[in-house]
Amino acid sequence: MRRSKSFILHTAAITITFLSSVFCFGQGKVLEAQSIKSAILDKEIDYTIYLPAGYDESKRSYPVIYLLHGYGGDENVWVQYGLIDHFMDSAIENAEIPPSIVIMPDGGQHFYINDFQGYSKFEDMFFQEFIPMVEKNYRIKKTMEHRAVVGNSMGGYGAFLYGVKHHDMFGTCVPLSAAIISLDHPMTKNPMWKGIAKNLYGMDMDSQNPSTGHWDANNPLKLIQTIPKGQLKTRFYFDIGDDDFLYSGNAKAYVELRNMEVEHEFRIHDGGHDWTFWRSSIPGFLKFIGQGFMRQ
Repeated sequence: MRRSKSFILHTAAITITFLSSVFCFGQGKVLEAQSIKSAILDKEIDYTIYLPAGYDESKRSYPVIYLLHGYGGDENVWVQYGLIDHFMDSAIENAEIPPSIVIMPDGGQHFYINDFQGYSKFEDMFFQEFIPMVEKNYRIKKTMEHRAVVGNSMGGYGAFLYGVKHHDMFGTCVPLSAAIISLDHPMTKNPMWKGIAKNLYGMDMDSQNPSTGHWDANNPLKLIQTIPKGQLKTRFYFDIGDDDFLYSGNAKAYVELRNMEVEHEFRIHDGGHDWTFWRSSIPGFLKFIGQGFMRQ
């Protein structure tokens, strides 16, 4: 039986409306100036969150990406300079990643660790307070397969550390231009780095034999060697610019993961240690994260 043109157009409109409601095409929203009260740090911890289109209307739970900033940044830089909300909208619409929540905490300048004296226990706060709180306040899937941790520079170090040290928490880990620094790296001579080493790790870099106990305890390249072969199930995606001064530590991470036969991707693209490069990395790592979220 022949269908009228108006009937066909009406049916198409209903189909598009249905698909839009199912796949939540459109723009997500960014909420800034969010915070939780930390008893461990005795202060408010600020964060910014991206909620995918359709979040308010649905009752479903979503995968989550914890997105860590670099040194000197804050909870807003991935939106302001990375434009992460626009990239998420595009990746979701193109079915490269399912609708997901992105949470961007203010990591200060703590390198996402507990300092050697126990004065600033950022890592404890993150796992004991921050993640449980946001996963209670938002409809977030609470399985490792549906959690990813991503970061750039200092945040890349934090993401790699968490992906190794807390590998039971994250199904995917994405270190970008990660600050994986050996003690013979030229950067350790920099006055700023000497201050970081002393305040966070208890190392006097001007000493002949600096104390490295706390450094080693937070060195993902050392920690990864303590995990029995076959037990590290986290998927890793490294990306670094060919002109980045942190290339050597990232290359060592690649070798370790290769030797351990851990699932990973390692990318070297044209670029340096800046937002131009990190923005160019976003489509690739979102697709990689999406493959992990959707393969269940």
